[in-house]
Amino acid sequence: MTVKTRFTEKVLSRILAEYDLGGLTGFSHFKAGNVQTNILIKTTKGRFVLRYYENRSEKSVRFEEDFLSHLSRHKYPCAMPIRKKDRSVMGIYRNKPYILFSYLTGRHLKNINDRQLQDMIKYLALLHNISKGRAPVNYTYREPRTIKFCLAVAKKEAKRFKDCTGERRLRVVKEGLARLDLPETLPKGIIHGDFDKANIKFLGDGVSGVLDFDDATYTFLIYDLGVILLYWTRFYVKRFDFNKARKVISIYQRYRPLSGLEKRHVFDALQLATLMIMSWLLHDEWKGRDLFNTLSRILDELNAVGRDGFYKKVFQ
Repeated sequence: MTVKTRFTEKVLSRILAEYDLGGLTGFSHFKAGNVQTNILIKTTKGRFVLRYYENRSEKSVRFEEDFLSHLSRHKYPCAMPIRKKDRSVMGIYRNKPYILFSYLTGRHLKNINDRQLQDMIKYLALLHNISKGRAPVNYTYREPRTIKFCLAVAKKEAKRFKDCTGERRLRVVKEGLARLDLPETLPKGIIHGDFDKANIKFLGDGVSGVLDFDDATYTFLIYDLGVILLYWTRFYVKRFDFNKARKVISIYQRYRPLSGLEKRHVFDALQLATLMIMSWLLHDEWKGRDLFNTLSRILDELNAVGRDGFYKKVFQ
């Protein structure tokens, strides 16, 4: 990613003066990430990460602050906000919010083994146990994961085309959304929104920390399960791997058993996660790739199986 805002040593020193973290000894801008600006800060007392929210309102950032504080009380392994000398967390620079986070040890891994994947799924389930039923402050200022929101994103992106491609792709999304069934009675809570290896740090075979709650929001808990199923049972392989899907769900259920209603609609959560990414990338490429058509083919595969067929392959 291209860093959107460059911070100088003078500015960072002024920000650090608000904390009891010693003096600045070095810093570097992270290249990873798609939206926000992240900076590794080194001080005489350790390492920290400054996240500067390029596209988030103060109320949206308050949502994240509140939820991370909640996770901290439950000893969940994630980067925690650092309080200033005045005990506040969020700061403002050039009319945009920022938070200083603790630095998590461990490594990002491009390829992870079965044990690492198992630990990753465990911490997804534990996150849902902590967040189930919780709707923190300002959750309405976060993008929901709903059929209505997905359609709104697709319509907006379709208008960016100068030819009929946008209309054609919008039709695909509309047809996909029309097939979904996500009852309002499905258990809800706060989800991570992008729970994948890029946002996980590992020490050996274990998870050392979960990062980047920028996509966290309040919605159906099985949306997160749909995301991890999309990545690990289809996107990273050439065809849908139902054996791995059963394994992923089995591991998840060791820590958070799914209700009968959730089992029936994991299929829909998987499709919504797919359609959500398709809508975001309806116009733009991802790392030089046009993923819309790739994800559209995945939808076709799922539709060929159907909701009942998927349930039988995964749960019976």
